[in-house]
Amino acid sequence: MDYPIWFNGVWKPANEVVVSVKDIGFLRGFGIFDFFRIMDGKPIFLADHLARFQRSAAKIGLLLPYSTDELAKCIHELAAMSADSCLGVKMVLTGGESLNGYVPAETPNLWILPGVFQFADPEKGMRLLSKEFVREMAEIKSLNYAFGIGHIPEMKQAGADDLLYYTVQHGVSESTRSNLFYVKHGEIFTPDLYILEGITRLKVLEIARLHYPVHVQRCTLEDFLSADEVFTTGSTKRVVPILAIDGQLIGSGERGPVARHLYDALLSLECL
Repeated sequence: MDYPIWFNGVWKPANEVVVSVKDIGFLRGFGIFDFFRIMDGKPIFLADHLARFQRSAAKIGLLLPYSTDELAKCIHELAAMSADSCLGVKMVLTGGESLNGYVPAETPNLWILPGVFQFADPEKGMRLLSKEFVREMAEIKSLNYAFGIGHIPEMKQAGADDLLYYTVQHGVSESTRSNLFYVKHGEIFTPDLYILEGITRLKVLEIARLHYPVHVQRCTLEDFLSADEVFTTGSTKRVVPILAIDGQLIGSGERGPVARHLYDALLSLECL
């Protein structure tokens, strides 16, 4: 199905929606986004995603011209027209069309863009390449992914699927588009600083605390390398095992029992 795009209050055919060359999101990357799923016509964790979208807008200094209820209504309209079992939805808010290419406009621009996607394979897993880096405004889901995108050639050459961000001082933070966890002796650990607090991360923590000791704290790269299991969480992944970091196998190099358990439990939560 060719889904329409919602632009500043109106659903339009996708081929009629454009981005102005004066938009400050295009010129300067000044904007935010959020991403969530519609599964079989049901928006997944919608209230959590809309709340984070509002927080990101406020933290970066953007006016969100629509209420949560108004945005939720648009999403449910989209859900009602969905013809695919798994639909990804991206909301993008920018500072609008700038008069001088730097100062945001008084009126922002907001797009809601649906598209069909497939989940990462939880059995296949992923491999990461570590890079010393802290994302600017990590707590905001901003449009700036320059560092990660710029390292795609190096990542591919190393046989990795994504990057792992860390610093010697603060330890591991996150991957480019997902949160990270490791398991040691049946206990779960996840970083607490310089991260985007993912909605899937939040749900996995809620589930994990019912079954395992959970620690949200500083985690070093060595902690991850010596772990029994490492996994990553995100809306496009659910819970996917990390099989190797910098070419070093994690544990057995296969999907572990904790990652499998949390994946199944998260799937059950989505179905409620």
